[in-house]
Amino acid sequence: MKMTLNELRKRPHWSFSSLNSLLNICSLNWWFQKIEKLPPSHTSVNLVAGSVYHRTLDQVFLARKLEMPLTLDEALELYTQDWRAASKEDPPIKYGKLDAAGVEEQGRGLIKVAWNNIDPSEKVLEVSEAFCVPISHEGRFLSKPLIGEFDLVVEKAGAPIVVDWKTSATRWPKAKADKSAQALAYSYAYDLIHNTNPVVRFDIAVKNKTPIFESHSTSRTREDWNLLGALAAKADQIVEQELFYPSLDSFACNDCPFAGACKSWCNGEYSIAQAA
Repeated sequence: MKMTLNELRKRPHWSFSSLNSLLNICSLNWWFQKIEKLPPSHTSVNLVAGSVYHRTLDQVFLARKLEMPLTLDEALELYTQDWRAASKEDPPIKYGKLDAAGVEEQGRGLIKVAWNNIDPSEKVLEVSEAFCVPISHEGRFLSKPLIGEFDLVVEKAGAPIVVDWKTSATRWPKAKADKSAQALAYSYAYDLIHNTNPVVRFDIAVKNKTPIFESHSTSRTREDWNLLGALAAKADQIVEQELFYPSLDSFACNDCPFAGACKSWCNGEYSIAQAA
């Protein structure tokens, strides 16, 4: 019986999102969340709405796999009900330009544009496929495995494609997928499990006034995967040596749920009691 992603998270591990947060976004934020386990002051509206978007597409493609496809109206209703429930959960959501009703309307538009771009020639192989694979570096296995979840795996023209769903405020630059460390991690994991190096595709619903949909495909070679081991080994060193510091000009600063703790740390006043 396959383990769920929540079950896999109970053991020490690395995931793409955790590596990305530590290495590329803000290591101090990572420390507050993963080590100190501080309660966040709020939840980002993008995080909540993005999760609802993913859960809705989960149901859409699971129904397609079972050959019991939903209608568009049913998919939109799933999004609406999930969003209304999720928007009331704690910690409270920090909204931006749109209020709850505006986010709901925007999300329904994103579901619709994703729906309109489903390729009927693609066979759904897996939906929300959790994985756990070892990470090697310089001829040895690291202590923590890589875990994650493929949003969708489809087959087209006899070849597998690992699909990751995203929403975005802007269109992606053409070269972004080819530089993506997520594609590196997902192609590596899929090949270890299935002995097949897949194409990785990012299906993106863009939050324009009239939403648009775009797909970006990329692939990696086995030589490329050496970088994943090097990054994970470096992340292990950062954690072991407690090399955490604030990234004060990070794009994530304006919406950081640990801003109070960060300010205390920067002033040399940090303690869990003060920051909580």
